[in-house]
Amino acid sequence: MTTAKLPLPAPAAATNSTSAAQPREGQNQRAPLTLKAAFFILLALNLARLAFGLCFDLAPQEAYYFLYAQHPALSYFDHPPLMAWSLWLFTSIFGAHPFVLRLTAFTLTLLTQFGFFGLARRFLPSSRQAHALLLFATTAMISVVSLISLPDVPLLLFWTLSLLCLERAIFGGRQVFWLLAGLCMGLCFDGKYTGVFLQIGLALFLVLSRPHRRWLKTPWPYLCILLAHVAMLPVYVWNARNGFASFLFQSADRASTWSGLHPINFLKLLGSQTALLLPPLLIGVVTVFFRSLKRLVTTRAHKPCQQKPLFLLCFFAPLFLGFTALSFVTLVKPNWLMPAWITGILFAALLLPRRLTAWNLAFALVLHIAIAVEVALYPVPLKTDDTWFGWRSLAQQVRPLSEAHPDHFLFADDGYKTSAELGFYLGTKTYSGNILGKRGLQFDYLGDDLLALRGRDALFFDSKPSDFSPGKAKGAPPRKLVRHFERVEQLDPILIENRGRIARKFLVYRCQGYLGPQPIEPKRAREPQKSADGAMSQREEKIVLPDGRSVSVIVPQALDDAPATPAPQSDAPSQAPPSNTPAP
Repeated sequence: MTTAKLPLPAPAAATNSTSAAQPREGQNQRAPLTLKAAFFILLALNLARLAFGLCFDLAPQEAYYFLYAQHPALSYFDHPPLMAWSLWLFTSIFGAHPFVLRLTAFTLTLLTQFGFFGLARRFLPSSRQAHALLLFATTAMISVVSLISLPDVPLLLFWTLSLLCLERAIFGGRQVFWLLAGLCMGLCFDGKYTGVFLQIGLALFLVLSRPHRRWLKTPWPYLCILLAHVAMLPVYVWNARNGFASFLFQSADRASTWSGLHPINFLKLLGSQTALLLPPLLIGVVTVFFRSLKRLVTTRAHKPCQQKPLFLLCFFAPLFLGFTALSFVTLVKPNWLMPAWITGILFAALLLPRRLTAWNLAFALVLHIAIAVEVALYPVPLKTDDTWFGWRSLAQQVRPLSEAHPDHFLFADDGYKTSAELGFYLGTKTYSGNILGKRGLQFDYLGDDLLALRGRDALFFDSKPSDFSPGKAKGAPPRKLVRHFERVEQLDPILIENRGRIARKFLVYRCQGYLGPQPIEPKRAREPQKSADGAMSQREEKIVLPDGRSVSVIVPQALDDAPATPAPQSDAPSQAPPSNTPAP
């Protein structure tokens, strides 16, 4: 792929479409048509995205952030609050329907696309604006955030608005836009913690740009940052009230997973960004960036014609280089780099050949057709709970089971996924791994008194994304259940089929006599007996806990007629249950 060389086009020609340098007559006739064609393509694509949002179940993340919205707060354990606030607003107006969650993401992302076009008008010559808009808006990245309500949705919107305001403030000299930029930068952080890179990019540009370094001698950049942190106060206050749990989770807890060099994680990041951005665009952006980096920063940062390209570079490089380097020691999630591509695409659009737009559109068409087939027909089952398939069917099968046991509470232990999905589709209270004394993420901060559940019975659902067999699990019930309930019995599994084949499987356990979130270790549990042919049935068996109490579990039993060996008994007198404390 060939690219033009710096110097780049003078940004004076790209300040806006009306004040741009006059093109030749032929260009003047073609440019509006190109822009009109781009808008028609994007109109059709966005309408298709909106309609497609009706065709598949909620992703676990969407159901989880809806759980956020049901419990309005200043912030939340995993993420800042802006996505939850947006979902609360939309569902309060239009109702708690899956399409409303999709409509929330679609509306905010549509505004992001308009914001990107505003940036293209201010940073690119008119002949390249439509190309940049198509390159950006036809990516799989925009399709994802148009359809799924993620924290990245408000992050991208307010990242774009922040850049628009900063451009007006720095290059246009409009001082009030410093204050608007500060507000947008704070709201960007309220969308996702990645928004802090806006402040890093601003500082980097003001230090590197000689003509605009003068702003550091005025109060405006500092007022901008101050207002940003005022807008970030809800996150600060929530963390201060909750032991800085969210900050620690996103920093120290993630850093604790680093364990030497793992180049495979870099390859995973490369693969995810190739899918999100599409190969021609990714190769083009990275090529232009590295070819221009040294020349732009070291030798041309003082030239007026290079200030806008330098601006774009400063809001791309920290995120891109930082997370790329981080991927060699830990897993970098696909969406962490999303904001960087806003200015990365604009920067590359100054230099990339226009035929790259056609190449990228061809890749986009193929990829979106493949995604549509997978989402609609699910020909390749995903061996993970991070899937859209089967959650509504799960809830439909759980509903009669829950109605048959109305006194049982429902819980799962896969982070938040099954619990959040059942909570949304059933409209009932569900619990997570905090029932078993584990970290429950946001479930730990809903104000539930787990000790009040002691003595209650429960239904436990255990997703098995890699198991497509129809039968029950073999062996004794999971030890984690036995430690927290007096009696555990495995019921028939819930099977979700796709065109006659099992695509999802959930084991189901009926758990009686909840003992509380503090685990209790059994002294010894008997191994089940087997007959000669290995056949098994079930029997109820006693195990003795350290406090002397006996509890019952349902375990497999041989089909022979030999009497079972009596369960071991404790000589310790019976005691009252220990005083359990809820998980932190």
